[in-house]
Amino acid sequence: MKTRVILTTLVAFLLLVAVTAAGLNAVFTVTNVRSEFRTYSADGERDAAALRTELDGFVGASTTFFDLDEIRGAVEKYPCFRLEEVKKEFPSTLRVVVRERRETFAVALEEGGYAVLDEEGNYLYGKEENVNRVFGANILLEGFDPISSAGTPGGAYFDAWREVASVFEEALTEIRANVVSVTLMRTTSVERNDFFRIRMREGVVVDIGNPSFKPTEKAQLAVRDYLALADEERIFGFITVVDSPASGEVLPPDYSRESNLT
Repeated sequence: MKTRVILTTLVAFLLLVAVTAAGLNAVFTVTNVRSEFRTYSADGERDAAALRTELDGFVGASTTFFDLDEIRGAVEKYPCFRLEEVKKEFPSTLRVVVRERRETFAVALEEGGYAVLDEEGNYLYGKEENVNRVFGANILLEGFDPISSAGTPGGAYFDAWREVASVFEEALTEIRANVVSVTLMRTTSVERNDFFRIRMREGVVVDIGNPSFKPTEKAQLAVRDYLALADEERIFGFITVVDSPASGEVLPPDYSRESNLT
């Protein structure tokens, strides 16, 4: 008799759970996927249309039991996109915000082709040619140590370059419009003699010495002097920013026809 009561209670409990789950699923069902895409290229628009269709396929799923990792997985199929926000808005909406990552830098690979990086220096994908998906070319990075088979650079010098690039981007708005290439120059065995050689589109070259030391301050001085040059001065010469080995202070930039760093 006691066993029968226990079984009856268990069955009733399971039925209650099933009915409750069915009720929740009926009440909290996805009827709308609010997907917002922030794109800047025609390719990005096409990828956004394809991804939007895939996200709309989640309509009809249970809001309560839906796993947001499914949306993350869908976005990860498109390396040009970054998922900015994903959340459930009860009772019936999924909100998704996706931003297109900008092609900005490129690294030539030994086997041919290029590794393309976004504006933060993160790997996007490989390309046969250094052609930006909007216009022109990506900024060519040379001399940096790769940290992956994909050609992604890393280390202290690359972190320093990202600081420099951030300053240039803020001052110039679109860094690719002004910067053609950046080369890490290692001319001696002494680390403080290493420098960044930044080739600007008009022709002038910016050299930042000992770049892992105070890179932001040096970049601010360099870009300030670059913007102050007359048009005819921008087509040749070198802007050099270094620090004093004695005091550690960053010295005022020098503009000259010949490089002060070799």
